[in-house]
Amino acid sequence: MALSVMTGSAVTADYESDIAELQRKQASLAEEKKQLEDSLGSYESGAEDQEKYLELYDEKMKVQEEEIANIKEQISILNDDIADLETQIKGKEDEVAQGIEEFKARIRAMYMNGNDSIASMLAGSVDFYDILARTELMEKMSRHDKEMIDGLNEKITSLNNDKATLEATKTETEQKKAEAETVLVELQQTYADHQETKQWYEAQAEYSRNRTAEIEQEQADAEVELQNFIRKQQEELERKREEERKRKEEEERKRKEEEERKRKEEEERRRQEEEQKRLEAEAQGVEYVPEPVVADPEPEEDTSDDTEQYVTGASQGFIWPCPTVLNMTDTYGYRTINEEGGASDFHKGIDINKPGCAGEPIVASASGTVITASNTGNGYGIHVVIDHGDKIATLYGHMSSCCVNVGDEVKQGQTIGYIGCTGYAYGNHCHFEVRVNGQHTDPLNYVSMG
Repeated sequence: MALSVMTGSAVTADYESDIAELQRKQASLAEEKKQLEDSLGSYESGAEDQEKYLELYDEKMKVQEEEIANIKEQISILNDDIADLETQIKGKEDEVAQGIEEFKARIRAMYMNGNDSIASMLAGSVDFYDILARTELMEKMSRHDKEMIDGLNEKITSLNNDKATLEATKTETEQKKAEAETVLVELQQTYADHQETKQWYEAQAEYSRNRTAEIEQEQADAEVELQNFIRKQQEELERKREEERKRKEEEERKRKEEEERKRKEEEERRRQEEEQKRLEAEAQGVEYVPEPVVADPEPEEDTSDDTEQYVTGASQGFIWPCPTVLNMTDTYGYRTINEEGGASDFHKGIDINKPGCAGEPIVASASGTVITASNTGNGYGIHVVIDHGDKIATLYGHMSSCCVNVGDEVKQGQTIGYIGCTGYAYGNHCHFEVRVNGQHTDPLNYVSMG
């Protein structure tokens, strides 16, 4: 920035332009930071909600997995029972086959013997009743074989029915298993969806935190640059004041020189007049008596000036900036912020407040020039900065409104704004700072409530 070639108001105007640009940047950064902080809360809340869903669905999946394991156990038991029935059925079928084969063998033997068997039976009989007894025995043997085979077949049928029932139960159980596995897949998909959503929220929250940290660094850098420009502006104002003082001194010197010249001219004129009168008196032979010299009255010192006489704050002292609010909460130095969960920071000024103080007037602590009167977005909200000369400036923050403009010359005690809660504030109050050469210092070294 080619400031070295500028002079006077042009330099000041250029600083004001730079300051205004930095203040706009601060306001933009503050707005972005606020949006990020609002979004961060939403993202963190969203991630917490998703974590709750994950815990819920994780529990549901465990229950479903246990249900599937129980169903598998039931299917395993059914398979064992079916295998046992199949073994029993196979054994009964073998018994039936064996009985049929033995019956067939007897029939075949009787057939092969033919009449010889009957003749042998008759020949071996003692009488007719013996023949009947032998015939009845053969019938009983045949009937026994039949009943035995029928019983075995009935058992096989019963076992097959039991097997069919078990297989039907198994089919039904396998259907339940398939349905349970489908539910598990759906739960797993829902879990994965919530996990993905949670990761998105966490990524957005992380971005918000990182970007907020970047903004805070940008704000800090901009604040340093802003204070640098303000210091240069103060220096320029101080230079202009010094030039004005020297101009007035030079005007006063010239005025006095002119008065001295006129006085000497008047004395010379009077001397010459007296000399002329003396010569004329001598020529007339008359004794010359000089007239008594009446001294000219001392000219009154001209204290009037078209420009307002500027008195620095350092030379006139500072007054309490809130005449109707004689109470102070936070002092200068490190403090704990309860509203931020016990966070600690360095408080660069003092906070002046009392219940119901909103709208109470804030006055200039000392005479000076207004160099900031707006909401620059640096956390002070609507605030005013006044340069008092001697590299001293005061700041009045969190106003509800201000009633001065940049460049205004204000008198000590003049109302410059009203107590409010704009910017980073937790209630209505006036934040008051004293800066020396751009550096904050304890305001209580300059003002008191007394």
